[in-house]
Amino acid sequence: MMRGYDRDEALLFMLSKINRSEHAHLGDMIDKLIGQAIDADMEFMHQSGVLDEDGNAGTTYYEDDDAFEYIVEKIAEQNKFTPDQAADAAMLVNDYMDLQEEYMEKKGLLAWE
Repeated sequence: MMRGYDRDEALLFMLSKINRSEHAHLGDMIDKLIGQAIDADMEFMHQSGVLDEDGNAGTTYYEDDDAFEYIVEKIAEQNKFTPDQAADAAMLVNDYMDLQEEYMEKKGLLAWE
């Protein structure tokens, strides 16, 4: 996890701001999927070197497109989604990424700036 990042606080922040009507087809899975997106994003940052072992800024720049693909693939795999369901999840992940950035800006945690 990123040093100074509070997963529960971030999750509540995002869940309070997500436009659920835009993702109504995901129903009651939205909360779970946002949580999975946070976990996959942190995993991506550690694996790609954006964060070091201690959660500090690493030596690699955060690549939005690569992170997006990683998160969507991880969520689709974890939930055994069909391609159509994965596409629906991708729309949610797109919103998640905007909210994650908003949360991290608010907390002063953007490691890749």
